[in-house]
Amino acid sequence: MTHDNRLRLDTLASSSKIQEYKYKTKSYVHFDRKVSFRRVKNKVKDPCWIAQHGFYPFIHFQIRFNKYIKKNNMKKTKEREIFYASHIDSFIYKYYGDLLNNRYNEIVKNLGTDQVATAYRNNLEGKSNVDFAKEVIDFIRQQDNAYIYVTDFTSFFDNLDHKYLKEKLKEVLNVKTLPDDFFAVFKNITKYSWIEKEDIDREMNNKGLDNRAKLSRYFSNEKEFREFKKRNIHDNKKSYGIPQGAGISSVCSNIYLFEFDRLLNNHVQELNGLYRRYCDDLIIVIPTEDIDNFDRKSLTNFVDNLRGSIPRLEIQPEKSEELYYSNNVILDLNRSSTKLNYLGFSFDGYNVRIREKSLFKYYCRAYKKVRICNRLTKKSQQKAQRKSLFKNYTHLGKRSKGHGNFLTYATRAQQTFDKNKTTNNLMEHQVKNHWKRIISRLEN
Repeated sequence: MTHDNRLRLDTLASSSKIQEYKYKTKSYVHFDRKVSFRRVKNKVKDPCWIAQHGFYPFIHFQIRFNKYIKKNNMKKTKEREIFYASHIDSFIYKYYGDLLNNRYNEIVKNLGTDQVATAYRNNLEGKSNVDFAKEVIDFIRQQDNAYIYVTDFTSFFDNLDHKYLKEKLKEVLNVKTLPDDFFAVFKNITKYSWIEKEDIDREMNNKGLDNRAKLSRYFSNEKEFREFKKRNIHDNKKSYGIPQGAGISSVCSNIYLFEFDRLLNNHVQELNGLYRRYCDDLIIVIPTEDIDNFDRKSLTNFVDNLRGSIPRLEIQPEKSEELYYSNNVILDLNRSSTKLNYLGFSFDGYNVRIREKSLFKYYCRAYKKVRICNRLTKKSQQKAQRKSLFKNYTHLGKRSKGHGNFLTYATRAQQTFDKNKTTNNLMEHQVKNHWKRIISRLEN
């Protein structure tokens, strides 16, 4: 049965569509040594080898970052869980993610939902959140009046049900049983294991090995590695959740929702509306002749009932918004003017800006770099790290070859929204004083 499944998958010629130039060699430290895809691609593409491969544990740590809360004019500290795979495993996850992505693209095209999911697609080359935001905002501007519903799912990746995901994977692959190699990958992305980065650092310090580049050499001793794993390994014993960040996780999220997308898109199209989903962020726009008599409950009940049919799919009430568009203004349910925030942009019905929290994050990072420059300048009695500051946070780094910064993003957003413009676009205006603000904080 497994052999038959493999033959059937090969007839899709999915592997011929893999863009190998995107398989970059990374320099991060893990249990194995860094390696180029060219050296291991024959193994990665060999289903028999994958079926027998022993996957390394992920390495896990948390990052903390500040989130801007405009309502209270304050910042809130949030935490994000980071899991990263070994070098060889990351190539495997990416390769099988690409195979699934290619198959997913074919299926949603046949279902008529190819435009719905806009994140993590490998057939939307050259497009980004800027293009997807413009599409939605332009659609709103085409209407006389419209109802807008935006929401997202709670801890989406952490709640993907393994059994349901497996069934959807089999549907996408058109098989009754997952082939051995796909099952091996699926098993290691669902019943995954990890080791805390701080435990690794502690072990290295105890051995007097301060240089973490020696990690793979230290753990190349199989006996010591097994003993270390036994003391420090953690396993996902739950029946749900996959680690966000692995090369296959993103396409799994789209596959998990392809039936949800199909049914919701069909319903919205019957209402002459637009439905788009960027990972766990959903937006629905429904044209209406009269916003006062629009039956919004009918739509939200449909979404809620559909959500309830998918295991462990929960909506965040505090992040759900119902808005109206009328007379070039975005209104809340009380008919007060407000803004639609979508994919990093703020839209008031006519003006489009980069969201305040993105500007807040940019200036926080720039000012932090300024403080580093000032401290090192004072210590060394000569100007320090100015080139890095200017390259990463000012217009002087906008057009560096192979490099861009936030100013590059603002200009690209301005140019994209200005094509066949239907809105007043203020992205470059928002950052026009960046140089003055940064220079004023630099000490001589």
